[in-house]
Amino acid sequence: MNITEAIKNRRTIRKFEQKPVSKDDLIKLIDLTRYAAYGANLQPLKFAVMDNPDEIYPLTRWAAYMTEWEPAPNERPLHYIAILGDTSIKKNFETDAGAAITTMMLAAEEMGLATCWLGAIDRDKIKEMLKTDYQVLYLLAVGYPAQKSKIIDIEDGSIKYFEDENGVINVPKRSLDEIIVNI
Repeated sequence: MNITEAIKNRRTIRKFEQKPVSKDDLIKLIDLTRYAAYGANLQPLKFAVMDNPDEIYPLTRWAAYMTEWEPAPNERPLHYIAILGDTSIKKNFETDAGAAITTMMLAAEEMGLATCWLGAIDRDKIKEMLKTDYQVLYLLAVGYPAQKSKIIDIEDGSIKYFEDENGVINVPKRSLDEIIVNI
């Protein structure tokens, strides 16, 4: 798989097989973040593998546009990677976190793994669970996909993703003509 294929194929997955990912593969995802772009090369992020899904899942919210939906207990991820910010190095982490998480998501795609970037999380409880002074930024759910997701054209201006009758997540994307301002 080349990078273009990984970018085009990578979708957020919200249903996972109940098959563990090896610790080596989870560490590999984190290791690859060392090569991500960081502002001023400060590298202010830290990462924690969290393999206690029954404790973590209640601290997350899934699929904002599908308000009546959440993964069933046998569809939930077994692993999470917590993305943490070291405030002794830097105070604002958004750009750095985006670069690192995107790196992990693309690497996971290449490895046959699925991911879901979670921002609707209980940061205080996760911080307490980790017993850390680092700022909890995001969670990245990681596992083997038990669902398909595909890109569709935007219809009637709606960007809301949805699950179709076959259980496939449909993700509307803007056209190239709509996002190019000046050529």
